[in-house]
Amino acid sequence: MAAKDDVVPVFVRVKNSVRVVAADPLNVEKGLIYVVEVILEEFGRVSKNEILAIQDYPRRGIYDVTFEGEGVFHSFVRILEENPADPRLSGFKVFPHFAEEEIFLVVKTYSPFVPLKEIETVLGRYCKKLTFGGKILNELGIWTSKYRFKAVLEKGMYPPARFRLGTVNIDCFFSGMPEFCRRCKQYGHLADGCVLCQNCGITGHEFKSCPLPRKCNFCFQGGHLYAACPKRKVKPKEVDVTVGKSLMQVEMAPIFHNEEEPTDQASQSEFKVKRAKEKKREEKKRKKEETGVSSSAESVDFGLIKTLSRGEKLYCFFKDKSYDELMEALDTWPDAEEQQDILKKCGIGRADREVKRVVLKYFRDLM
Repeated sequence: MAAKDDVVPVFVRVKNSVRVVAADPLNVEKGLIYVVEVILEEFGRVSKNEILAIQDYPRRGIYDVTFEGEGVFHSFVRILEENPADPRLSGFKVFPHFAEEEIFLVVKTYSPFVPLKEIETVLGRYCKKLTFGGKILNELGIWTSKYRFKAVLEKGMYPPARFRLGTVNIDCFFSGMPEFCRRCKQYGHLADGCVLCQNCGITGHEFKSCPLPRKCNFCFQGGHLYAACPKRKVKPKEVDVTVGKSLMQVEMAPIFHNEEEPTDQASQSEFKVKRAKEKKREEKKRKKEETGVSSSAESVDFGLIKTLSRGEKLYCFFKDKSYDELMEALDTWPDAEEQQDILKKCGIGRADREVKRVVLKYFRDLM
């Protein structure tokens, strides 16, 4: 049989398998023995005990070879790709059952609010094809903050086992993944004993003293960080404050209008008593009294601002902010050394409320 098709029918595809097709099935010298001893053992460096099974159809000149594991299969395919014109393959076509080996990825995000599209964008840089397989649920049908993907990887590339979007860590798992360092985010070794810089991947210095500018962990470009990345579709919330060592413009004493109450405890009690007694009085008189209270509170509090330290100003500004707003601000923190110090104190695996408490305490302790 002359081999016309180089595709195995879907219904007979088997993992870790290749198909060997003889151009001349009637050539006895290039039958099963030649396939095993020359193509597999001599050319592909595969021993007989590494072959799980051979399904042969000699009259059609077809031999389906299944290897013991993924390692043997990938090794044979790599040799085949590197030496397609080897004379020992003359008169044969050899190709995998799956033209492009698909793998399953399980991705865990430590914050369920990270946009799925951004995770797909990062993974897509390492894949020829990436297909979303859905959310992974627990036995109660509740999402576990994990996703499932089906992927065809680029040749010689693996998606990072851990990467970061903003301040959120994201883990990626797949079958056969090599050793991965969660410190420098590179394959080939573990974090214990790693001396590579976490910013540039070069030895000789630490992250804090790295001479190269920090890169955005979404587009990998310099000049900006994740929160301000122009390639993100989700724009960060604008904060009317300059974060860092510069003076922050914080409104410490808002003006009270209508039904809002003053923050001063004595004034608040007086206000409640007056409101109960004068509930039915004329609107003009009530507004006049309330304006007087607001002006008094405002003048006192703004005088207090001038005496606050930088840490106290940071604390006062962020104490009523949400966890997400606080993390968004830390991601764009201008002082890299101070940022790393804060993140180090926060640690890993703490609850959002505990992280916020640690950060606020750090602010209060600043001079």
